[in-house]
This record gives sequence, C-alpha cells and structure tokens, in this order.
Amino acid sequence: MTENDQVDDWERVGVRIREARVAAKISVRELARRIDVSSSHVSQVERGMASFSVRALYNVVSILGISMDSLFEESSRVPPTDAATGSERADELEVQGVVLRATARPVIPLGGGTRWERLTPHAESGAVFIEVVYPPNPSAPPPVDMVRHTGREYGVVIKGALTVQIGFERTVLRRGDSMAVDSEIPHRFWNATTGEVRAIWFIDDDQHDGTSTHHGTPVSGSQR
Repeated sequence: MTENDQVDDWERVGVRIREARVAAKISVRELARRIDVSSSHVSQVERGMASFSVRALYNVVSILGISMDSLFEESSRVPPTDAATGSERADELEVQGVVLRATARPVIPLGGGTRWERLTPHAESGAVFIEVVYPPNPSAPPPVDMVRHTGREYGVVIKGALTVQIGFERTVLRRGDSMAVDSEIPHRFWNATTGEVRAIWFIDDDQHDGTSTHHGTPVSGSQR
C-alpha cells in the first residue's frame, strides 16, 4: 500500500465520521471536547489531513452511535484471473459477499503507519474481524493511552513480536501466540522491534445490536 493509498483511505474515513457527526447533530467543537482533542484536529481528520489515535477512534464511534465497521470503505472487488486465458472470471462467492480477496480489503490507516484491514466482505453486526499491521518501530515507548471498550477480543500474532499490556501486566506475543481478554480491561498493544508485526483480531460485542459496536473509554495517539 502506497502513501497515497493511505491518504485516500483516511479521507474516506474522515467523510464517514463527518456524516455521522452531522447526523448526530454534534458540532466539531463538542466532539473535540468529548474525545479530548482540539477542534482543529477533528476538522483535519474529517478532511483527510490527519488521523485519530485508536483511543480517539473508539470514543468517536461510541459518541456518534455508529459501529467501527461502518468506517471502513466497502471492498472494491478485484476479480481473480483465469489461469488458462489470463482474463478476469466471475467468482460467485465474491458476488454473494462470502469471499473477500486480499487485494480488496477495506482499510483504516492510523497514526504512525499502523493500519487495520477488515477481513469480512461487509460490515458485521456486533463483531469486527481485522488484520492489524504494525510497522517497524525499534525501541518505541508504549502508546500514551490505554483503551477499553465493551465486548471481548481474541488475537493471534502471525508475524513478528507484539508487546501487549493488559491492566498492569505486560508480555510479548510472538508468531503463533494468541490471547483472549475482556475488552473492558485497559489494554494497549505496540511494536517495539525492527520488523513488521501482523496480528489477526476478532472483537465480539454481541451484547449490542450493531448500532454502536464499540464504546471506547480513555484510561490515561496510540497503536492498537
């Protein structure tokens, strides 16, 4: 993914945030006050010129009463190629919204180069299934903020070594290591290595009907 692609992705996220804020009849100043950032930062985010931290993003979806999944751009299908003819061929499972190709994943880019890639063809009610890519960040300090929200989350590292803090306890998850935790417990994840880290996350929040999948609360941007 190029830098221009990331800008385009965040511009789309910013438009969705603005639309939801206007629909909720909340001013830029009021939203900024509630998530503890400046009004100018909210304005820049909505215009695609800046991005929110993970903590701020969770808080925004809670305040606006929307799901995190709704911020992702719907996937743009890239048809597979017929090996014999080299031409595009239809894939009925893609058309039905069952299969999502890696090249068509909806993306949310975050500060510091971290990005979320949705693994479902469409937004899911009460659940988020994503791959998170953490760029190299040797000797990086922990994110300033810890995050907590409703639901329960499950993760597995598929590449690299990810530092995890749950409450007051820290550990490092390496390739193949996995975790499951109540999302109400303050937590933060970050890459402090010279290599890229990739992790698969599933966040289950079936106690809500999908109108507000996450309810983020600041505990102290940050990476997931």
